[in-house]
Amino acid sequence: MHGHDMSQPWFTQWNWNPIILVGIAVLIGLYCYGIIFLQRNYQAEEHARRGQIVAFAIAMVALFAALISPLDMLAEMLFTGHMIQHLMLAFMVAPLMVLGIPPKIASLLLQPRPVALGWKWLVMPLISGILFNANIWIWHAPPIMNAMMESNSLHLLAMVLYVVTGILFWWPLFGPVQNGVFPLNLAGKLIYILLGDMPMVLLGAGLTFTYPLYATYAMTSRMLGLTPALDQQLGGLIMWVPGAIFMIVVASILFLRWMLKQEARQQEEDRRLAELADEPA
Repeated sequence: MHGHDMSQPWFTQWNWNPIILVGIAVLIGLYCYGIIFLQRNYQAEEHARRGQIVAFAIAMVALFAALISPLDMLAEMLFTGHMIQHLMLAFMVAPLMVLGIPPKIASLLLQPRPVALGWKWLVMPLISGILFNANIWIWHAPPIMNAMMESNSLHLLAMVLYVVTGILFWWPLFGPVQNGVFPLNLAGKLIYILLGDMPMVLLGAGLTFTYPLYATYAMTSRMLGLTPALDQQLGGLIMWVPGAIFMIVVASILFLRWMLKQEARQQEEDRRLAELADEPA
């Protein structure tokens, strides 16, 4: 395990890992610098909006809760806790960070041609979806999961990759600069989110209905009153059901936006035709 005292209650233990603390501080510092830079050098319409700042702030609170709070200790003792931690990183921290980036900052960061070209390919829906789901599947392979739970370095790498691949996954949906090789319209986003969720649903279902796979949790789950089988079943359900519900909610919002846009377009077309009909011959 990663330096926690297993003899103490999990809910009393915080993970004051200096690498994680410095990483969060750097993210916050860079974001604040970006906000000040926009205010000093650009017009008001290009400044960070309040909603963007709030989204980024919530992302940092969620990141702190996932990696610093006692949830990190729970994730070492229960597969269920691990799944909650991983979903927070991929489904809260990552999309909120994307929503929190001001468009002007994104444009400036993507100005260098090599960066722009690389980013365009990374956020292509097919590539970003494959990277996101491959990352989840790879880390849940039993040998890799067991090795990760015994190594601070691997554990930290996994957490970073959950956030990074999550940012790539959510960018085609919410990115402030839609500069992908194949940018998605609202209907494309709806298809993307539904198809992108399918591999994770399948993995969650598989974990729910198979025998215990992770030796790391065989002893620690019993310390909290759960059998390894029940712990894995709960973790699989958390990946499967809440993850699917979240994706359905996002898809519903995107579908509603698409319908409203189609309705507005039809109303504009009707208005234009009515104006043409009223013109004198």
